[in-house]
Amino acid sequence: MDIHIKPTIALVDKKIDITITELLPGEKVKITASMHFPWATSEKYESFAWFTADSKGQVDLSKQKPIFGTYDYIDSMGLIASFKKVSSAGESIASNLSIDNSIFIDFVCEYKEEKKCVKIERMFKLPIVKRQEITKEFKGELFYSEKSLRKTIILLGGSDGSRSGLSFLAGPLASRGFNVLVVGYFNEDGLPKKLEEIPLEYFEQVFSWIKENPLTYDDKIYIHGTSKGGELALLLSSKYNIISKVAVSAPHAYCFQALNGLMSGANVSSWSYKGKSLPFIPVDNDIFYEHQRQCLEMNIPFGFTTTYKKSVEREKRKEEARIKIENAHADLLLIAGQKDNVWNTYEACLEIMDNLKKNNYKYNYTLLDYKELGHSLPIPYVIPLSETLNVKIGKGSFTCGGTLKGNSHGQLDSWNKTLEFFMA
Repeated sequence: MDIHIKPTIALVDKKIDITITELLPGEKVKITASMHFPWATSEKYESFAWFTADSKGQVDLSKQKPIFGTYDYIDSMGLIASFKKVSSAGESIASNLSIDNSIFIDFVCEYKEEKKCVKIERMFKLPIVKRQEITKEFKGELFYSEKSLRKTIILLGGSDGSRSGLSFLAGPLASRGFNVLVVGYFNEDGLPKKLEEIPLEYFEQVFSWIKENPLTYDDKIYIHGTSKGGELALLLSSKYNIISKVAVSAPHAYCFQALNGLMSGANVSSWSYKGKSLPFIPVDNDIFYEHQRQCLEMNIPFGFTTTYKKSVEREKRKEEARIKIENAHADLLLIAGQKDNVWNTYEACLEIMDNLKKNNYKYNYTLLDYKELGHSLPIPYVIPLSETLNVKIGKGSFTCGGTLKGNSHGQLDSWNKTLEFFMA
């Protein structure tokens, strides 16, 4: 039995090919993958799959479906996509996130009495990537290299306010030559504690810094926003013509009420402009509690999509809260999962596309929608999908939506097309 895995060293978002040769036709082989995160070494993740050798005595994961295992479709990355936690010392993989060290994955192949192991390395960034913390003008961090493409991408995160998770995107992007500026806008020292009336003028300091910094100065400023950060990215591009490309993953078409934890917040907007709270859609928590009760009774996972959908439908002044994206001067890439269970991003993106068409928007705009994609991280193969597909909360469980196969495919395809979008 011979194991062929390539590449054995690569960025974390790259696909690998796995082929097993020198088997007897019709014989079965088991492949087990295991790994832990360098910042949470006690949390072990595993996956496995059984395969039957073809007439040539080979198993090719890019062409063959497992006969049994942690995934049930054809995909050379199925073992990585289907990682599940198998042991834990109680660490949180969401704490102390770091991209300084690589992930190492062990693949063990068992065939009759043989057992062979191959270790691969998955890097979050290439060694050429440098980092610069910004604390004076705003809260942020620049990821860059000497081989810069002279294109700067501003990364905006979602409702948790954490910048550390955005480094998962920043590292791979900077490794491809982009200047990547991760910007914090709340829940940090010196910034608002809550996602409540965040002043858009704060980002004027970010734009000025980019234009004045010799590392980033260029005519091209891009933005990538995820979830609530997608809402913000669209809002900023509708107000500031300096932005020339916007990619948003799971965005919405409206400004919403301030957030403070699970579906609660002050009766003000998430955003402000020129000292005034921007028009917003109130989020009716009673809708959520009723939805959660029904899900508990049916023993199915709950989410927030129903709450957002009905809150928008009930609002009589929703046009005032709509993000006037037709005023932007940027190419737009919208990414939506039809099974998003955090909010109704697919319907929102259809509405955005319709408004752009009605207003004869003169810049390029594209919607990438995926039937079985939920509300997942916009980069593949980083955090196991099992961590978001079914999360225990209280007496029930929460899901970001979608299927293992659908999320894995949607993440990879949309990420590759996002890279192409920014490269063009």
